[in-house]
Amino acid sequence: MKQILFISFLLFSSLFSFSQDSYITLDGKTVNGAVENYKEWSKNPTTVLFKDNVNDSEIILTTENCKSFTVGSDYFISYSGTRILNSDDILSQGLKSDQMVKDSIHVFLRRIYQFNNYALYKLYDNKRINYYVSDHINIKELEFYETIKDNTIVPFNGYKNYLMQHFSSKGIKGLEWKINNLNYKENDLLNFFAFVFGDKSHSSENLRNKYASEILLGAGLNESFAKIENSYGAKPYTGTSFSPSVEFGIRIYSQRNFGKPFFQSTISLMPLSNSFDNGRFKSKATLINVNLGVGYMFVKKENFSFYAAAAGGLPVLLNYQTIEGAQSKYVKSNGADDRLTVRPELGVLIDQKINISFCDMLPINLPFISDLTFNYNVNLASLSLKYAFIQKHGNK
Repeated sequence: MKQILFISFLLFSSLFSFSQDSYITLDGKTVNGAVENYKEWSKNPTTVLFKDNVNDSEIILTTENCKSFTVGSDYFISYSGTRILNSDDILSQGLKSDQMVKDSIHVFLRRIYQFNNYALYKLYDNKRINYYVSDHINIKELEFYETIKDNTIVPFNGYKNYLMQHFSSKGIKGLEWKINNLNYKENDLLNFFAFVFGDKSHSSENLRNKYASEILLGAGLNESFAKIENSYGAKPYTGTSFSPSVEFGIRIYSQRNFGKPFFQSTISLMPLSNSFDNGRFKSKATLINVNLGVGYMFVKKENFSFYAAAAGGLPVLLNYQTIEGAQSKYVKSNGADDRLTVRPELGVLIDQKINISFCDMLPINLPFISDLTFNYNVNLASLSLKYAFIQKHGNK
């Protein structure tokens, strides 16, 4: 058991060391390390605390000392320019001005879409949401705000005029209709650019499945720790054994919070047997363990993720029997004495496909012989290797 834990720790530590953030200096140099103050930003940062892997030093990144940075699966660029301050939603924000008002900003814009040289960026802060489009050379704000005229909300759709002028020469069928019906919303803009570029992988259907679900199929090595004890206070009998197992499951990611929370359901099958007191007592069964649980990706990157999960489990014991000496005794076979249990898990996901996990099934208690004099207590530690079949690729 200690050896498994030690090996698992070394594995996780070594894999973790290859997972890193980075930023690009003003002269184009890439610096690897870690963003220290990353807390699932919903609003765009203006400064970033970065720790360099090479010299173990810290630097505060600003728009003045770096071009861009990557944290997890998110990419930010430095932007110094203007943004529209007028209300983008009068009903919730109220009327700020009838005339276009802009201010100067120095902020990191988050990239929400990219196709070839084109990219779409989002700015979200306490004032409003603004979107920007880049053709790799220039970056342009998609201008939009709302005013009131004769008690009616009137939108200023400068972004529609820009998109029409920019793409009208490309001969895209249905472009005018698409632009006329385009809303100043993230999913609508993403869907529009996917339409313009023929980018089917980022269609509106896939946007609803931003973080792809995974079908898990794997095999594991399990060590069971068993104990037999009676009601007379005698020293308990203990035994351990190793068994292989197969496992099937599904992992569904949250569509919020960058897809880090997830729901996981698994079912595993393994032979269970233990021997006690030099073979005087034995137990045999086929263990089917059904688990429903949730987890969280503490590190979630395209090539590496580290997670923790916990599940409630139902261990179903088929053909459960105990043997005392040469006599075999059945105790309510086919799962009548099953118990609910808890299954904590730690794991890594490599390249979104290879899943290595360590988990522990907390003890379950079963009667050992038919007169119920003895109790049989067993828990299970597992090291498993699973392959994740990704169901649908979304916009990560």
